[in-house]
Formats: sequence, structure tokens, C-alpha cells
Amino acid sequence: MYRMAAIKLEKESIKSNCKMDDKYDLIIIGSGISGLTTALLWQKTHPHEKILIIEKEPYPGGYVTSFERDGFVFETTQLFPDVIDIMKYMEIDLPLKQYKNDFMRRFIVEGETVREYHLPAGAENLKKALQKEFPEDADKIAGLFDYSVDLFKQVRSLKANSNFADKLKIPFSAPKVVKNLNMTYSELLDMFKIDNPSLRELMETFTSFAGVPPGKASSILTTGAMLSSISRCFRPLGYFDGFPAAMASNFQKRGGELLLNTEIKEIVIEEGAATAVKIGNETVKAARIITTIDPMVAMHKLVGDENLPKKYLNKLDGIIMSSSSFNVSLGLDNRIDMSKLDMDYPYIVLSTELGTTDRLFDAFLKGENGFSEKCFHLGVICPSLTTGGKNTITIRAVPFAPADWLELRKEDPKKYKAEKDKWADFFIGVVEKYIIPDLRKHIEVIDTASPASYARYSGSPTGSLYDMASLVTQFGPKRLSMKTPIKNLYQPKFSHGIYGTMSGAVQVVDLLMDRKFNGGDSLFHPR
Repeated sequence: MYRMAAIKLEKESIKSNCKMDDKYDLIIIGSGISGLTTALLWQKTHPHEKILIIEKEPYPGGYVTSFERDGFVFETTQLFPDVIDIMKYMEIDLPLKQYKNDFMRRFIVEGETVREYHLPAGAENLKKALQKEFPEDADKIAGLFDYSVDLFKQVRSLKANSNFADKLKIPFSAPKVVKNLNMTYSELLDMFKIDNPSLRELMETFTSFAGVPPGKASSILTTGAMLSSISRCFRPLGYFDGFPAAMASNFQKRGGELLLNTEIKEIVIEEGAATAVKIGNETVKAARIITTIDPMVAMHKLVGDENLPKKYLNKLDGIIMSSSSFNVSLGLDNRIDMSKLDMDYPYIVLSTELGTTDRLFDAFLKGENGFSEKCFHLGVICPSLTTGGKNTITIRAVPFAPADWLELRKEDPKKYKAEKDKWADFFIGVVEKYIIPDLRKHIEVIDTASPASYARYSGSPTGSLYDMASLVTQFGPKRLSMKTPIKNLYQPKFSHGIYGTMSGAVQVVDLLMDRKFNGGDSLFHPR
């Protein structure tokens, strides 16, 4: 086990090094994984150009971070999907732990019955495990998995920002993609007659990674998320903030400039082109600007509706942003032996029966929270089994609506805290009942994050965890284009998560280089 002698968060070593030149070749707004990946890829292909990343928070990393409370270190991220090739290309040397056995421990609560499953890593392993668990559905499972693997293979053949010639080829090179473009994951399961409720519950787990129910989630995106996660999954041996810190450090060592703790007031538009950003009283010019922040903030606030065509504004206003979350981080005493509780997984998922994510998402769309003793969906992880140090547990509830959280935090801090404490106690109780007996007896520190916490930290007005919601109606060509209506302004929004945001960075760099970097491919395949 990898242990650190003392608490040291790598993000704390990253400081601003901005020279505030008059003009940069590229300005990137936001230092999350998307912004950092874009910067490193551009540096690699344009080593002599000046790049500036501007970040409103004191540290880089966005949602991929770690934080300390009273001697306990907590994390916000669960795992790395298979992005090892991109990391190697960017020369990011980070000690990783690979999960080679079970990928997920899954609990499903139905009345007084609790079913537990262990899902192995690897598509073939998972297929065989499910066939063993559900022998009467073995042929259906084989058909679904073989189809899914081939579908994802065809996705890899697609071109990002496809031109007319590319589109003509798609029906022949990727017929499964064409068939699935408007298909939900629920419809994909129906196609293979996956009607056993227990089997269906397990397969639908993968749509919940983005807080979207199977009847609204894209079949292509869910399949990609499942296969990219189970094929090879990792986490840092140290704390998760070490990943963006390593990226930021490399960026600065190669001459890149980082400006932390700084908010942009405006993206300057002149004659339909983005020419600069305003920071306080300063105006910093740029040949190109890439925004990786919440598109509602970037477009409505920084660009301004007056600079956007009506057609684009209509599409922007029709976008549904993803849900937020309620997080409970627990610091536990040393009397509890986490190694004996079977907690060392990238994901432990605990939920009520089939239909739970539909009910929770419907409540989210109404601005309500649908969580109750009979309806819940939680992710539970134990980072300290890898990082060492004091025992920690993270409980994540998704989807959680912003509801009144933002106003409550601002107008009535006392009531806001009471509401947070109430929900934290509820979720602790659920985990104690089904996974960790006597959990409350071992708690030394509780740190909670509501949708208002996520909104404050990320700048997203809705505290959205996954940017634009991963709905089938907002997938592929139906998402906001990387090319905005503003010349020289780009917005990579391919997908969410580490895999999706790094792939989006690949695509935007390739777009700016007229396909000379990645050959127009949608996934990483540098030329």
C-alpha cells in the first residue's frame, strides 16, 4: 500500500506564473482536465506559441481534486478510465493503481430483500460473469455485449466535426452508430430482449454514472462509458489532485502560463470575432480562445446574447444541464478496519429497485429531490484503502437538484447548514444499514457538499456535475458544436468525465490544426 508520511496535496505546489503579456497565441478559460489537456496537446504540437490558462479557483483541476479537513483528506473523483495513451503522449508520469479484479460491488434493495453482485473488470469477464449469474439469459447477454463492443469499435472510426464527405461514409463504415444515434439505452436493452428485472437493473447502472435514466440516456454514450471504464480502470496511488497538478506542472515547465484565482469578466467580441478577455481592468488579447467552463456562463455571460445569432441562442436556451450531487465525506477513527469490509472498488453502488433513476431524474427536472427511504441511488468509495492515511468514506447521491440550495445558502446560512446536516444524516443511515454496520460510531469528521457547494466551486449556476446532460437528445451532432458562432472562439463539449473531456480536448486541437493532429478521428489516434 502506498502511504504518505504527512498530508501533502500536490495542488498546493502549483502557483500562478502569468507574465500578463499583451497578447497570447491561445487563451484557455478553465483549468479542469479539459483545459489542461488542451493546453498540453497544443504545447506539444506548437512548442513556441504562448499559452495562458485562466482559472477562477486557487488550484487547477476543476472537479478532479482533493481537500483536507481536520487531518483527513477527501477526494471528489472515483477512477481513471483508460486514458493511459493520452497521458503517455502528454508525458504525465503518475503512479497508478489498476483494478484488475472486480470493477463494482452492486447492492440493490427491493423491500426487505437486498441483492449483492460483484461485477468484474473487462468486457469479456463481465459478460461471462453475467451469463453465470443469469444462465437463462446467456444468449441475450452474449448478443448485447458483442454488439456493444462492435458499436464502440465503429464509434472509433467516426470523424469529429465531420464534413460532407465524412457523413456520406458513415452509413457504410458505422451502420450501428447510425442505428443508435437516436436510440436510448433502454431501447438498446429492449432490442436484445433484456427483460429480466435483476439483469436489467445491473445493466442500467451504467447510465446512472451521469445521473441520467436509461430511457433518456444515449445508447452510444452509455455503451462507451461502460466499455471505457470496465476495460482498464485505474486511480492514482496518491491523492487525486496529483493528476491535474502533474499536468499543470508539465505545462508550466514547458513555458505555459497559468493565472489562478482570477475570474474573467468578458470575452471581447469585435466584428464577430473573439479578440481578447477582460480581467479586472486588464484586457489580454489572444489569437484564439477556448472556453471549457459551463456553456451557459461562457456564452450568456462572457460573450453576451447581443453577440450571438438567434438560432444559436435558441439552441443554447434549449440545453438541459446535468444534475448536481449531494456529497458526504466521512473521516473515520482507526478502530474500524476498512480492509475487512470489502470496500476496495472503483465503484460501490447502492440503490433501490428498477426504476429508481427514472423517479430521481423526473424529480430533478421538476427542481425537486426524489430521495427517500424507498428511493435512493448512492455511490460509495473508500479512497484511504489506496492512499493510506486516516480512514475516509465518500457517499455521493446523484441526481440531486439545485432546488432551493443556492438561495438558502445565500439568504439563511443557519437553515442551509441544518438542511445539509439532515441529508447527510439520511445518507449515512442508508450506508450504515446496508454496507457498513455501526458506521456512526466511527465518524470523527463530516464534510458535506450540496448543489450550492458545486455551483460556488465550479461557477456553474446549476452546480452541474457533468456539464450538458447526457441525454439522447443532446448527443453527437445535437450537442453544442466546438465551433461557436464567434470566430476564434471554441468550446470543446464532446462529453463529460475524464475520458470525455480529454477526448474533447483532442478533438478541438485537431479542429484547430485542420486534422493534422488526430486525422479528424473522434477518439485519440495522433498522426
